[in-house]
Amino acid sequence: TGGLTAAAVLAYTARRRALALLPLVAAAAAGTLLVQSGDGLWRADPLTRRQVCDTSTTPQICVNARYKELLPQVTEALSGMTGRLEGVENLPVRFEDLPGRPGPDEVELPMITPIGWSVVRGRLTDPGEYAWAAGIALQGRGDCGEVAPRVAAVDDAVEYHLAPSPLRRQFDEQDARGGAAERARLEERLAARERLASMGDEERRAWLSAYFATRDECGRNGVPAL
Repeated sequence: TGGLTAAAVLAYTARRRALALLPLVAAAAAGTLLVQSGDGLWRADPLTRRQVCDTSTTPQICVNARYKELLPQVTEALSGMTGRLEGVENLPVRFEDLPGRPGPDEVELPMITPIGWSVVRGRLTDPGEYAWAAGIALQGRGDCGEVAPRVAAVDDAVEYHLAPSPLRRQFDEQDARGGAAERARLEERLAARERLASMGDEERRAWLSAYFATRDECGRNGVPAL
C-alpha cells in the first residue's frame, strides 16, 4: 500500500487481531459470552445478540446492548466524521456491533471490548483514535493485500478529511525525512488532501459518493481520481 495508508490499515488490523486473541473477545465474537442461570447452568448471554442504535447519523451507529450506556460517547466520538458524511451516498447503512460478520449494508464498529482497552471507567480512552479506526473500517479496504499507489493516496485523503490518525503528523514527518520514494509518496498524499479540501460542499459530496461506491475494491479501476 505504501506510506501512511499502509501504516493505518496495518495498525488497525494488527490491533483487532491482537484483541481477538483474548478469550473474552473470542467468546463475544462467537456470541458465546456466558451468564450463570438460576439452575446453576451457564447459558449464552442474550444481550450479545442485541444492539441499540442512534439512527440520526449517517451511517447509523449501533453498539452492543451490553454496553448501551456507551452509545452517546461513541456517537459523539464519530460526530465529526458522520457530519462530514451527511448527504453522501453509497455508504453502509450502519456501524454494527453484533457477533459475526457485518451484513452487506453494514460495517463493523471498532471494538469496545475488552473493557480496560478502549474503555476505562466507563469512558472511551481516545475518542480521536476511535474515530480514526471507524473511518478506516468505513473505507473497506482493510482486507486488500495491496492497493495501487494512486488509490492509497486517495484513501489517505479521505481518511484525512473524515477522521485523521492522531499519529498523522509523525508519519508525515517520518516520510519527509525518508528517501526519494517516501518523499514522493508524501507529496502525492499532500496534493490529494489539498484537492479534496478545496472542493465545494456539493462537489465533495458527489465525489465522496463515487468514492464509497468502490469501498471494497482493491484495484484502481473505478476509484475516482483526485
